[in-house]
This record gives sequence, C-alpha cells and structure tokens, in this order.
Amino acid sequence: MIDLDRIKNIYIYPGTTDFRNGIYGLRKLIGPEIETQCLYVFANKTFSSIKIIETEENAIWLYQKRLTRGRFQYPKSGDKSLLTKGEIEVILEGISLINRIESKGRLSTGNFY
Repeated sequence: MIDLDRIKNIYIYPGTTDFRNGIYGLRKLIGPEIETQCLYVFANKTFSSIKIIETEENAIWLYQKRLTRGRFQYPKSGDKSLLTKGEIEVILEGISLINRIESKGRLSTGNFY
C-alpha cells in the first residue's frame, strides 16, 4: 500500500488515459519533469479503474485499483492538478471532487472543501 507520509506531491491527470499503457507509457505522459516521492494519478475511459505511479529515488511503482461495480468520481476535463493527501484518499474512496478540478483550467493547490 502507498505510504502517504513519504509522499511530497500528488498530481491528478483529468480525463481518460489509455490503460493499454503500462508503466512506461504512463511515465511518458508525465513527461521529463517527473519528481521523486510523488504520486501521479490516471483513470481509464470508463472511470472504473485508476492507475497510480509512485516515484522513489531509484524505482517507479505502478498501482491499480479497479471497481467491480460503479465508477470513480473522477474529473473528465481540466489540467493536471495538485492534490492533498486527504483528497487522494477521498477519490480512492469514491467521493466526488470533480467541480474543484474541472473549474480551474490550470494547476491548482487550493483545497477541495
């Protein structure tokens, strides 16, 4: 499981991602500005699955959570956003943060609440 106490930043990428991309394909979507001790969050086209890249000094982890029923309340549009540790927990539990992310149109650091 992800140890959120060690994580510096959490980035969410709104919209859908082709989940045929494995760890290397998702790494390319992040681009050259990848940071260590960070999480990068992506969703599939049906929002039934989320993949998370975790970066360490010398490793990259890939996590996936797939729902057997329902969908994640995940933003369909917007730019990459910076999340708090509490906010990623909210998304993984299925609570909606869509309005906060979709309305910004830029990288944001404000609270969802």
